[in-house]
Amino acid sequence: MTTEFQTDAPVSKTNIDTINIGKRLKAKRLELEFDERYVATELKIPIDQVRALEANNFKYFRSSTFARGFLKSYCRLLSIETSEMLNAFDAERADAESTIKPVDKVNRQSHLGDPIVMFISVVIVAVLVFLVFWWPAQSTDDVSVVEESAPSSEQAAVEETPSEPEVDVNNATEESQDLSESTPEMTAAEDVADDGDVVTGLSAETMAILEEAGVNPDEVVRATSEVPTEVSPEPVLPTYSDEVVIAFDADCWTEVRDATGKILFSGVKSAGSELSLTGKAPYRVVLGYAKGVSSLTYKGNDFDFSSFTRKDLARFELK
Repeated sequence: MTTEFQTDAPVSKTNIDTINIGKRLKAKRLELEFDERYVATELKIPIDQVRALEANNFKYFRSSTFARGFLKSYCRLLSIETSEMLNAFDAERADAESTIKPVDKVNRQSHLGDPIVMFISVVIVAVLVFLVFWWPAQSTDDVSVVEESAPSSEQAAVEETPSEPEVDVNNATEESQDLSESTPEMTAAEDVADDGDVVTGLSAETMAILEEAGVNPDEVVRATSEVPTEVSPEPVLPTYSDEVVIAFDADCWTEVRDATGKILFSGVKSAGSELSLTGKAPYRVVLGYAKGVSSLTYKGNDFDFSSFTRKDLARFELK
């Protein structure tokens, strides 16, 4: 909002002193038949500020600048000469204290010559120099310590490794030679055919080695000759023809739905009758008179629905 400090036309001191701003505004408003709410809406200010202008209570506003701007807008709304009213307002507020006070003191800004700035700069430089020279040396020492500790750790690991039991090398060599010598004989013996049939017997040397090892040669021959045969399981056929079988010993309203929502049965079953159904499980069953059901069989097994019964009405699912 801009303020005007110069008026468009000169006004005499006598006229300024005789003008009552508030009474003139109120008289003009009543002459135009404007109410306070209409003025507040047009000026976009609260009604209290309109009343303050008409009562010459300019201290009600935050500053004289706001009061002067609202007064000018009010004069324009009422078609009153603004220059005369603003001069009267300026004359009235001439002796009043201005709400905008000049700054008496400006803090002196710090510069490079201040002792505090110089001290902080020296500390920062010292820290940087310390890090530049100390950090690489510390890193070198850590690497040397790691290199020295590595051989010792390897040596300790070797010492902690449990010693493996000693193996008689001579005996192992002799056994391997015996096995290598007997292998061709075993192969030859197994390849010999009598009357066109393949013979899977063991040679004498092989049998001797197995006996020394505590293994019965006959069991080895029997194990190699027996070939396990895969037995395919026979499909188990259900022993029931219908999945749901309900027997009644009293009249009972019954409804059975399958998994698709299809109603398989809905109606009254008389005493002594039986209901047999097959559909897509699970089944939703409703029994209107549960006491009238003597038995319920699901997939060949008896089903107890007593826990689902409330006041002779049973609702449950057969999964």
